[in-house]
Amino acid sequence: MSTKERILAESIQLFNEKGFSNSTMRDIAERVGISPGNLAYHYKNKDFIVEELFMQMEEERKSMLTEAQLIPSFDNINLQVRQILDLTDKYQFFYLDVLDIVRAYPNLAEMHRNYIEGHIQYIKAMLDHSVGIGNMRPEAVKGQYQRLAHTVWMVIFFWLMQEKVRGVESTSEELYKVLQVMWELVLPHLTEQGMLHFQKMGAFS
Repeated sequence: MSTKERILAESIQLFNEKGFSNSTMRDIAERVGISPGNLAYHYKNKDFIVEELFMQMEEERKSMLTEAQLIPSFDNINLQVRQILDLTDKYQFFYLDVLDIVRAYPNLAEMHRNYIEGHIQYIKAMLDHSVGIGNMRPEAVKGQYQRLAHTVWMVIFFWLMQEKVRGVESTSEELYKVLQVMWELVLPHLTEQGMLHFQKMGAFS
């Protein structure tokens, strides 16, 4: 790994352990094993580090969404959410300190808001596709599935935060519980055909 790559990798681990706001440039330098001056040569301050980490996270997230869009089946949706949860685990600090970060970095806040709206609309498109192929019933009330898409996004994004607030140990098993919650939100809207597809998939296994 190059020095810049090591700085980014160690910053992720440090931010996850101590929190973004509680970590200093000196902490990062010590973690990487370089002098503060050497760190400043690569990244003038913590702002540059968090911005690059955000862009790195967004690139990984976009790649996951693109792959899942190829065939929007229940299996691919399930796989995609698992990948998003893996990303959540990797960049825990962002999900836990998101309000502090978006307040401190308005440019990142705007990009993040655009991602949020895009992700909600992506989930809505998956629901519409499921209706179109007969796996879900049409909306009973106008806007029902838009609200469902918003709720599913909130469950995925804030799952880690609610675990931390409740004092639940963050393990892969605990993190993947969000899959069960997500599908339980969708299950009441499935048709008989959709339920057969869901049972065949074995989403909770």
